[in-house]
Amino acid sequence: MDIEYMTHSLDAAFKMNEPHVMALGFFDGVHLGHQSLLQQARLIAKEMGLKFTVMTFDPHPDEIIKRETDRRYITPLESKLERISALGADKVFVMNFNLPFASLPADDFIKNYIVGLHAKHVVVGFDFSFGYKAKGDVDYLRQYSNGGLFEVTVISKKTRNHQKVSSTLIRKLIRDGDVHLIPNYLGKPYEIRGHLEGTLMKALQDRKYIMPKPGLYQVEILSETNRTMGLLRCGVESCQLSGCSWVSSGEITVKFLDQSGLRRTATV
Repeated sequence: MDIEYMTHSLDAAFKMNEPHVMALGFFDGVHLGHQSLLQQARLIAKEMGLKFTVMTFDPHPDEIIKRETDRRYITPLESKLERISALGADKVFVMNFNLPFASLPADDFIKNYIVGLHAKHVVVGFDFSFGYKAKGDVDYLRQYSNGGLFEVTVISKKTRNHQKVSSTLIRKLIRDGDVHLIPNYLGKPYEIRGHLEGTLMKALQDRKYIMPKPGLYQVEILSETNRTMGLLRCGVESCQLSGCSWVSSGEITVKFLDQSGLRRTATV
């Protein structure tokens, strides 16, 4: 998968000359709703005989607009790109979300980054917004597309257990420690990556992962050569790991399965 990092300027557009089908969104977590959107975009691209591309944004708009200084992610950019690649994207445009880009009128966003990039079909979620003060929405896109320059497909809301599948919901579940519920919406357990030194797992905060509330968690631990079950005690600044004596240092992935020591009532 090709990755193109873009910063808004007068010559930022026109970097893809061949027509393509483009999915648009922030896609934090690449959850089940995002997956449905991306799979639909891939299917349309296949039917049209075009490449399947994705445009996402970094950092999160709230870091710029609301000046959040400690924004955390379900999937920091590197992890997000890996998941998008696994869903078959041919190319991803990573747009630097800065103040000039945030000030771009909705009409200019379409001209520069949909028409200008030669997208012939765009796929967005029902609540997608864009442009200065988020004045652009799916109705605005549809109205603009009536000129025949591109087509629009809007993916409707996806629900599980009577709740909308959303990054906001998943972030809350993580922060509340309800990690056992996350696969219902993410499609897989929540996972983080970090550097292990002895039993201390470090560098998580530097990578901007959302961390579960302090406590003891049942986890699956993966290195390049091994995988096992273990326990992770999450603190404010670091995490203490047990159950992986086979590795004393290096990069590991930890998948959160449940809080340890809790008895749950089975539900249908």
